[in-house]
Amino acid sequence: MTQDATLEAREVSKVFFSGSDPVWALDGVSLTLEPGSFTCIVGPSGCGKSTLLRIMGGLEPLTSGEAVRAAPDRADGSSHRDSTPAPRTRPAGTQRIGEAFVFQEHGVFPWLTVLHNVAFGLRMSGVAAAERTAIARDWIARVGLGAFEGHYPHQLSGGMRQRVAIARAFATGSPVLLMDEPLGALDAQTRQLMQEELLTLWESERKTVLMVTHDIEEAILLGDRIIVMSTRPGRITSDIEVPFARPRTMGVERDPAFVELRHRIWGLLKDDVRATEEGA
Repeated sequence: MTQDATLEAREVSKVFFSGSDPVWALDGVSLTLEPGSFTCIVGPSGCGKSTLLRIMGGLEPLTSGEAVRAAPDRADGSSHRDSTPAPRTRPAGTQRIGEAFVFQEHGVFPWLTVLHNVAFGLRMSGVAAAERTAIARDWIARVGLGAFEGHYPHQLSGGMRQRVAIARAFATGSPVLLMDEPLGALDAQTRQLMQEELLTLWESERKTVLMVTHDIEEAILLGDRIIVMSTRPGRITSDIEVPFARPRTMGVERDPAFVELRHRIWGLLKDDVRATEEGA
């Protein structure tokens, strides 16, 4: 199913204050995410990727600009991408988004079972007990944890806990899913399995996804579009359409065009990554 949700960041800037000195995390970021699209953000450490994600999810206040979910009739297929600096005298911005999140460190509640973790968002939304249990069980089965619904997180592997977090996000029914390095803490083999599962789930639901990742291959495998950000203050330096058709499988990694795109993106990033490391 295709979900009607267009997310927009319009000239978003963010300043943190460390002591007496302002630190510009983001400077004039504009981005439009069309309904049902899967967009990945890559960039050097500290470039504001996670800050942008949190702003678009309503978890972090912005300094200026707007972060909104547009009404369906405003989606015209266009994307506004402006990496020019936002005026520092602009009034405080507006923010009207609150979506489903998946974080790197799972974010599951250790005192709740798998079933109650997955049902948690539905419970907070006021869904009746019988209905939320049925929805949660469906999603638990879809991520392969049907035999573990009574288990607690400490009884699960890292990959299983991340399946719980992903199932909970999908179960909320939110048309927008914001993911901050959701597979970053997993070992390489488990990460590959989770990439395959995430592809399958997204293909069936077509939620609007914005995902932060440090893994260029992961961004190409999962995304329709890759946003490349500069070192701090974070700006969008490239907006790249991924050329591989859907449905997509892991086999796409053997395509010479995949390798070529990976090298292209790394070429855009490496100078900023080097500068970040040398300045650390």
